[in-house]
Amino acid sequence: MRFFIPRLRFISIFVLVFILSACNTINDSEDTERARASTLSAGEFVWHDLITHDIEAAQEFYGGLFGWEFEKAADREGHPYILAKIDGRYAAGILQLERPKDGSLYSRWLGYMTVDDIDTALSAAYSAGGSVVESSRTIAEVGHVAAIQDSQNAVLGLVETRFDPSKVTLKNTIGAIVWDELLASDSSDAAAFYSSLAGYKTNTIKRRGGLYILLESDDTRRAGILQNPFDATDPFWLSYIAVSNPAAIAAKTQTLGGKVLIAPSAEFRDGTMALIQDPEGVVLALQKWPL
Repeated sequence: MRFFIPRLRFISIFVLVFILSACNTINDSEDTERARASTLSAGEFVWHDLITHDIEAAQEFYGGLFGWEFEKAADREGHPYILAKIDGRYAAGILQLERPKDGSLYSRWLGYMTVDDIDTALSAAYSAGGSVVESSRTIAEVGHVAAIQDSQNAVLGLVETRFDPSKVTLKNTIGAIVWDELLASDSSDAAAFYSSLAGYKTNTIKRRGGLYILLESDDTRRAGILQNPFDATDPFWLSYIAVSNPAAIAAKTQTLGGKVLIAPSAEFRDGTMALIQDPEGVVLALQKWPL
């Protein structure tokens, strides 16, 4: 298996304008002011986009798998963009990019992590061996966004904002993205990189199969780092989507044109998760919920 994803132009960052402005239509004025005044902790993952070459196929797969409904949003620099949601709350975005002429694929899930100061974060990323994929952009009344490639060559979005999008996003429930995990070629180096980027504290625990590094801020677990178990796979951030029955959803994956890479089993995190690919080859994890 190989899931290599080269750099891509980071054109989907303006989604935050839509999501954050939704506070004005979904919540009352008191909730909106509370969201506006909220202070997010550095290191929180606040949004995810699926980058795909076939937005219609993505809707069929993810809608059938997770029960997501879809809402068309404004195009992103001429590229179709839709929002996935459940019960009026937004789960993720889906952006369509043209397939490269050389036939390569760069479909992927892309997470967005908060930082206290975008310029300081970009400088820290560069100093720690990363690079800038997309320079900082300012979004009026929202904040600043950028994208980096970390020291493991994994791509991640960065957000500096004073808004809390949790008022309109799907959180900690079935169908939501509930965890982010970096599959790293050097887990210790990756931990040092993200500690310098977002001020994470690291906590190394033992799991069946090896050590696992937790990235924490404000005494809260934000993400994890795992030594990449796939020899032919380049480092990438893996998104976990909450499901009630990983085995049943994994089986459904195949009927919708996807693949099961690792089926739930007692030997693999006690049967609480599975690893799958969507029809475009994008890798994601199914996480039994509640834990």
